[in-house]
Amino acid sequence: MVNWDQLTTAVAFLSPILGWLAERRYRQMPQLRLNSGLHGVDAEIGDNKPRTPVLPSLSIIVPARNEAVNLRRLLPSLCRLDYPGRLEVIVVDDNSSDETRTIAREYGLRVLTLDGLPEGWLGKPHACHQGSAVASGEWLLFTDADTVHAPMGPAQAVSHALNNQLDGLTCHLQHNTKGWLDSLTLTTAYAGLFAGLSTEQPAMNGQYILLRRDVYARSGGFAAVRHEMMDDLALGFHLHDLKYHVPMLRGEDVAEVAMYQSSAQLWRGMLRISAGSLRWSGSGSLVTMLLITALMTPLLAVRLVLARRLSPHWIWLTWGSAVAGLWPWSKRFGPQRHVILAPFGALFVQAAAVWGLLSRLAGRGIIWKGRSV
Repeated sequence: MVNWDQLTTAVAFLSPILGWLAERRYRQMPQLRLNSGLHGVDAEIGDNKPRTPVLPSLSIIVPARNEAVNLRRLLPSLCRLDYPGRLEVIVVDDNSSDETRTIAREYGLRVLTLDGLPEGWLGKPHACHQGSAVASGEWLLFTDADTVHAPMGPAQAVSHALNNQLDGLTCHLQHNTKGWLDSLTLTTAYAGLFAGLSTEQPAMNGQYILLRRDVYARSGGFAAVRHEMMDDLALGFHLHDLKYHVPMLRGEDVAEVAMYQSSAQLWRGMLRISAGSLRWSGSGSLVTMLLITALMTPLLAVRLVLARRLSPHWIWLTWGSAVAGLWPWSKRFGPQRHVILAPFGALFVQAAAVWGLLSRLAGRGIIWKGRSV
């Protein structure tokens, strides 16, 4: 006779397999290292002096809506950049109600202030596109306000793109987390993302997108995805359809990001990501959901043991499987000791995904940065 309680709970044993698959796909991405040297156009200097590479001009565009706190971390890093070429930083103040514009001007940076949001546009695509319209660089780097950049990061990124004849690139950054819930949630979410990510599937991370200016112009850039909640994923597919080569790289050395400052912000962020990314995941979303379900299954085992429908050893077996599945990922998102609570991170992600999808289906939308998306 089939014991359905045991069979259902055994889903947890898929965690190490799918976690290994996610880790393998992540490690297959090329890594952008800061110590690999720079290669650009030789500067025209005297024969008795070393020749220093000069890179094409670069415009860094920062869309910022109520980002006063984050800008105090980001802008000093941008002011310390070591870029061998012409560089400009443009902060796009997207109708902020805090000190975003004032802080950007304190650092002597160019500030573009937006007034209102045109019909048919979402906020971030509009801010990025308006920033690109006033930028003068041959290359455009779109980066979020919650990032902090290594001094040689943008130079290394542009050099890598030139050396490999790329149309651009995007980077997965090093994450800084606050507390066990933030750490576990992001560990689970990214493990699920890469478990379901096909090697042929275009992936783009809106925290760090570098594009040649002519590629941006010809493709339409963010204007082509102006209404998309997950504008970075939509832009990745758009560029892929146009046959542009914009790969994703591991960029932990290039920049770091602190996505959420509170549990409430974490919840809203997971609502948006969980509800929006499924559209672009295709069949891979089934693998993502399977991994998150497997990671959450030990909580079911606890309930069944308390109801005396399973023996206690099922808790240790399933819980150990969940921890093993997330262990390789936990070092990237805070102290590894947090992984012992892996099922609770999966529960948070699952709850956000269900609530976000129901909100979208009900036509209520999801509130992000004070706007419905």
